[in-house]
Amino acid sequence: MTVTRKIGLSLGADICWPLCYEQIVDKLALAIPWQGDTVNIAVERVTIEPFDLQQPCQYDVVLDRLTHWYHTSREWIKKAILMDGLYVLNNPWAVQSMEKHTSYCAMMKLGMPIPTTWMIPPKSYEPTPDLAPTLKSYAKLFDLGAVGNAIGYPMFMKPYDGGGWRAVSRVADESQLRKRYEESGKGVMHLQAAVNPFDSFVRCIGLGPQTHLVKYLPDEPLHDRYSQEQDFVSA
Repeated sequence: MTVTRKIGLSLGADICWPLCYEQIVDKLALAIPWQGDTVNIAVERVTIEPFDLQQPCQYDVVLDRLTHWYHTSREWIKKAILMDGLYVLNNPWAVQSMEKHTSYCAMMKLGMPIPTTWMIPPKSYEPTPDLAPTLKSYAKLFDLGAVGNAIGYPMFMKPYDGGGWRAVSRVADESQLRKRYEESGKGVMHLQAAVNPFDSFVRCIGLGPQTHLVKYLPDEPLHDRYSQEQDFVSA
């Protein structure tokens, strides 16, 4: 008996890798013998639409590149894991619990060399009945320029829970700091000292216990940022 297993790709602005992945799977034309059946693999891109919590999931596995910032898809994936036994990379609960802020604190506690990092209150707020009395009683006025001087320039402003370069800006001086803060809206932001100069920008790709270091070139076009260079670190 021939059985088709479906891999769903949960995507955002991804361009290159989904095309490559789809073509690789298509060219492999997999027909895997398993427990008396022949298993074929199909790949499909996951759409964003309203869903019934009891609606069956059509995928066996989802490769997720969206739910670190897009809530509707995150909640659909969580529902599918609990209700349908869906297997997913990445873990949507881990995304919510391991934002930058928690990670920085944990790494600092472990003695890792994290650049000086401050959290600052948001520039603006979603209005709620308790907001005005809370801010009036407890929110202290602060000197953003003094915070900038304590950290040092250049620095980066970025959301404490961000990912995928969302709302990240490089700040060269106090005037830029004030401008970026004015533009940050309701976001709760970190200010973090830049590592300047630096030898290499390295990203670590993890799949379970397996890790692979990749040299990253942030100033290059999107499709050229992950370098193919080998042996660029000594340890």
